[in-house]
Amino acid sequence: MPKTKILLLALLFPITVLSQGLLINTSNRNITSLNGSWNYIVDPYEAGYHNFHSEVYDQRNPGSSSAFYNNYHAKNKAELVEYDFDKSPVMKVPGDWNTQKEKLFYYEGTVWYKKSFDYNLKEKKRLFVYFGAVSYKADVYLNGTKLGVHEGGFTPFNFEITSLVKATGNYLVIKVDNKRLKDAVPTLNTDWWNYGGITRDVLLIEEPDVFIKDYSVQLKKRNRNSIAGFVQLSNTVNNEKIIISIPELRIEKEIETVADGKAIFELDIRNTIKYWSPETPKLYTVLIKSAYQTLKDDIGFRTIETKGADILLNGKPVF
Repeated sequence: MPKTKILLLALLFPITVLSQGLLINTSNRNITSLNGSWNYIVDPYEAGYHNFHSEVYDQRNPGSSSAFYNNYHAKNKAELVEYDFDKSPVMKVPGDWNTQKEKLFYYEGTVWYKKSFDYNLKEKKRLFVYFGAVSYKADVYLNGTKLGVHEGGFTPFNFEITSLVKATGNYLVIKVDNKRLKDAVPTLNTDWWNYGGITRDVLLIEEPDVFIKDYSVQLKKRNRNSIAGFVQLSNTVNNEKIIISIPELRIEKEIETVADGKAIFELDIRNTIKYWSPETPKLYTVLIKSAYQTLKDDIGFRTIETKGADILLNGKPVF
């Protein structure tokens, strides 16, 4: 199948995301990495997910000691608990299981991952767990509570865990399933292998009670002499002042959020900007400041459009 057709399929196929709005620009936030060695259990029959009657534990019996996400430790052999993450082997995250473990090279199915961690969350702070990508379907649990589900092996997602995290003894458990399905992408008959695993970074992201959740800073559509965008705050009560700063362009613009925490802006950059291109990949430092935090980003400004059979970058045809 041509690469362009595969890309179109991936973009058009619906992705299941049952998580909160995605946090962007994670590298410039207050992060703690959970990368490294994770315990894992291979579960081809999904014995840790549902009982003998195929009833899913987190729906019918969430506190079951047989549910792997509860990370239960048997007190004696009579309990017949047949798993123990702390005695299971380890695997590197990020990474796929197919190339890390020879016996799992052709494995398609469920693998459970577990990471223990401590975290001292201060008052008036919020905490999120962020996944760069999990291939292909992820059921996510923290301390025995299900956070949600994400389907799609190449997209990031996150969950807020402020109310669940403890100072010590947290356990994050991920059920990862890479099985191909007839009505999914990739389907049963496909031309690439659906590698399984937690394939990108896992991060804890700490934010203030009110924080910059999302923003966009780019050239205005059909007007390369203006930069336009928005800033979205989370958990605002009152209107808040935001400053958009691009020091190299001598821009410092104050804007104000409205009732939904969103502020829209437009900046005049006539005759002052160098546009991004492969030959001159110019980036500008952009600062987004609120009373609670400052986010830094490095952004290149360019236009891209089509005209007939041509692709135009900054108004000029490119191959």
